[in-house]
Amino acid sequence: MRTQDGIETSGATDPGCVRKNNEDNFAIEPELGLLIVADGMGGHNSGEVASGLATKEIAHYARQMLGGEKVLVPEGGTPGLSARGRQLELFVKSANTIIYERGRNYPKDAGMGTTVVAVLLDAKSMTVAHVGDSRLYLWRQRELSQLTEDHSLVVEMVKRGQMTADDALRSPQQNMLTRALGAEGEVQVDVAEHPLLPGDLVLLATDGLAKMVSDAEVARVIESEGDVRKIVAALIARSRAAGGVDNVTVVAARVPARCEGWVEGLVSRLFGRRWEDGVRLSNLSNSKGNLKDLKA
Repeated sequence: MRTQDGIETSGATDPGCVRKNNEDNFAIEPELGLLIVADGMGGHNSGEVASGLATKEIAHYARQMLGGEKVLVPEGGTPGLSARGRQLELFVKSANTIIYERGRNYPKDAGMGTTVVAVLLDAKSMTVAHVGDSRLYLWRQRELSQLTEDHSLVVEMVKRGQMTADDALRSPQQNMLTRALGAEGEVQVDVAEHPLLPGDLVLLATDGLAKMVSDAEVARVIESEGDVRKIVAALIARSRAAGGVDNVTVVAARVPARCEGWVEGLVSRLFGRRWEDGVRLSNLSNSKGNLKDLKA
């Protein structure tokens, strides 16, 4: 699937090798440039319910506010956020309310929650909102960077100097979250803006990938596989081969590399059809001038 800016996207989810139920969910809305990954938690099938509600409701609000003739920008929100940041924050907070109320009204779903990482992107930039320990990575010029910080107990302990980063990777407390959608009536959402360059690859993943596959190995897979579908499939396969102790979900999006026509396409998006028509008229005028020169 490709977005309007030609960004190629792909995603897949897998239960892994140990768990029978898959509590992960993901969504891709290419016409909106929206990518979502969620990892649910809770008794019975409630984790699956929570992550499903997160992806469904965020996509629903995005279609309502971004998919019509007019783009709607909410008032308020966290000070300093861009219009797109306020939109994405509202989508995630609205999903939190729905999940929280579902848990209150249905005893079997009490206490359910989910992580989420959601991205709105075009060929020039992206806005990310996240809660929990599902991650966003950026691959640029053969280097992989984690752009989100896990909302987990071990991360807090590392920041306080109570645990080393290596100890955190092996800690039995690494699944304990400090923040999740649906846990409370209100949730703090981390929102950030990042520029994108031609050739960049954006990767969203649940912690089922990080538990089984190191960042160095993720980088090697991205470098060796050009197609986003192959990258997604290879990373899930690596997670399973390493033991697959958790559900794993991966979504990838690659910004087109700069090529002939890239500048014209960018200017066309900025200035619209009038620019294209002007170029065609200019070319036609130059062509006629050249013909006159030849006749002379």
